[in-house]
Amino acid sequence: ERKYHLNYWTRRTRVTVILACACASVLWVDTPKVDAHSHQNYLFGPSQTSATQGKSTTEPPPAAKTRDDLTPRERRAQAYAKLLEGQRHYAGARNGRLTPESLRDAQQAFQQAAELDPTLAEADTALAEIAFFYLDDFAQAERLATSAVSSNRNNFGAHRVLARVHAINSGLFENKLNRAVAEKAVLSLREVIRLDANDPEALALLGEFHLALGREREAVDAFIRWAGAPAALDGRFYQVLTKGRELSQNAAAARLGEVLLQVGRSGEALTAIRRALAAEPNNLTYIELLGRAFEAGGDNSSDAKNALTELKSIVKANPNNVAAIALLARIEARLGNVDGAVELLRGATAKQSNRDQFTLKSELAQIHADALRYTDAAALYEEILESRGIDTTLLTSERDKNFAAFFMSQIISLRRQAGQADKALAAIERMRALLGSDDPKVDVQYVLHLREQGKRAEALEAARAARQKYPDRVEFVRLEAATLTELGRVDEAATLLSAQLDGSSGDYDGHIAIASVYLEAGRGLQAVESARKALELSSTDGAVGGKRATQALLLLSSAQERVGDVKGSEESLRRVLAEEPNNATALNNLGYFLVERNERLAEALQLIKRAVNAQRTNASFLDSLGWAYFKLGQFEEAERYLTDASRRNPASVTIHEHLGDLHQRRGKSDLARAAWQKALSVSVDASTTTRLKAKLKGGAIK
Repeated sequence: ERKYHLNYWTRRTRVTVILACACASVLWVDTPKVDAHSHQNYLFGPSQTSATQGKSTTEPPPAAKTRDDLTPRERRAQAYAKLLEGQRHYAGARNGRLTPESLRDAQQAFQQAAELDPTLAEADTALAEIAFFYLDDFAQAERLATSAVSSNRNNFGAHRVLARVHAINSGLFENKLNRAVAEKAVLSLREVIRLDANDPEALALLGEFHLALGREREAVDAFIRWAGAPAALDGRFYQVLTKGRELSQNAAAARLGEVLLQVGRSGEALTAIRRALAAEPNNLTYIELLGRAFEAGGDNSSDAKNALTELKSIVKANPNNVAAIALLARIEARLGNVDGAVELLRGATAKQSNRDQFTLKSELAQIHADALRYTDAAALYEEILESRGIDTTLLTSERDKNFAAFFMSQIISLRRQAGQADKALAAIERMRALLGSDDPKVDVQYVLHLREQGKRAEALEAARAARQKYPDRVEFVRLEAATLTELGRVDEAATLLSAQLDGSSGDYDGHIAIASVYLEAGRGLQAVESARKALELSSTDGAVGGKRATQALLLLSSAQERVGDVKGSEESLRRVLAEEPNNATALNNLGYFLVERNERLAEALQLIKRAVNAQRTNASFLDSLGWAYFKLGQFEEAERYLTDASRRNPASVTIHEHLGDLHQRRGKSDLARAAWQKALSVSVDASTTTRLKAKLKGGAIK
């Protein structure tokens, strides 16, 4: 819907008036300064008063010339007069007093000017703007602006109209990009910038189009120029077009930082974001961007240290800036100062309102969990529930139920990670008491708990019972399939999932689930086939489509690696990284696959480090980093990361096998056997099980 271009006299909205005001100034560009007396002389000949002064005559005045009788000079003079007449009618756009009548009169005057002198670009430009801003007729606006440009290549207003028309018609800001129209927008925006090298709107839009078209370097260059341009005089069109973005210099610096993060230039991103945050220290968006920059690996640079100092100053200046406090604590914890982060959050929590206390306690719980302090984290979530008046009594409000379900799930997960199976089960029963016996979220937790404890037969029975109880909940179908896979009944799992497919675009999730089952069972060819089907269904419009394609490509790459298609696997991961250079999973997987093949180990190490910088508590990424150090012969670093990974995911076959291999290499046979035995106890893949048994019998390490 084009809500930002409405017919003025049928839908007089505030947005239309704003856009009308934004366009008026262009009409005065390039117009020759011809005074009213000159117009009169050109149009009507010498003044009658001066021509007959001192004479008495009874001769009638000469007949007025028709348009066809005018000389070229007279036609051009009359055209300029009509142009000025139209401008006078249109002047109301500057102060909001434009009426339907004055707009109509302006349009007629501009049309007459264009007819008198078809080469008068300003007349076509004015008509193009009226069509664009008031008549909602983009086709007419484009035609008239194109005519103006043909008459005068340097007509700034016409190029701007074309750029705006193409920007809207491109579908970029509705996530429906038409590449051909987008390229037209780029050409028009370049013309605007040729005539005004520091036009903020054109630079900002040019950056967005380059980014959407995959030209990252050009996008960054445009955003750098935008960030260095003078402040915009009027950013209302841009704000409406982009659904609320500002055209300010601070917004330019922040957008530059955001894009630099997207293309993997985290250090430069940090510098740009610091600039924006320095001007608006309480801007939540900028604070969030700063956090993303640290997570992308910028926390080891001098810019990061300066940003940390600035963040401390922001918190000191405004102790109620909860977002800044939370980010500061998160960064302190990332840098190893967990106790300092805890102290900061506890001190700030006592001074805040209930709502802000909730935010800070949640952040504190996450910091404890990341530091493997599971009991402390669970206690904080209990405090949050208690502050809401939630104990063990059945809840009646849906809002309270959703609140309790989220935090009880967190507590259950923490108890599992801490190896406290009895407390995890008790938390599940408490969740059932709060939500009621007919809430599927409780049954999901119960099935997961049984699988975690290795009680797969009981988990299968519970999943099937839940599927009968909630026939419309597909998660129980997938839980049953996953449990069947763990029991070695892969064909049953695949048949169960295939029965849910109906041949529609909605089959994406089903194919993802089937591919995952086959991959878990080591059946790579079938996993590749299902992942490709999911990828075909992922090509929907908008951001969701992008995320779906990424998920399908990640799964496909793992399946390709499993079947020995090394080139295909790397190409799939490179496709993800081309769109998302900081995608932590793609970075980790590419690095891990290289390590597994003993290829380009230095490159692999750097890729995995980037993934770990982004997600420092991800057990899989920590395992990859430890394994890379193992292959490089750096055993102390390997043990550090593999041990951390095993603590965070005690049920991972791969992590325990890697840890066992490391212990064996370092001459710690008892520890190696214990780790391999742990891996064997949770293994469901036949080839992995065979390999682990061979190691326990004294076979060679892979």
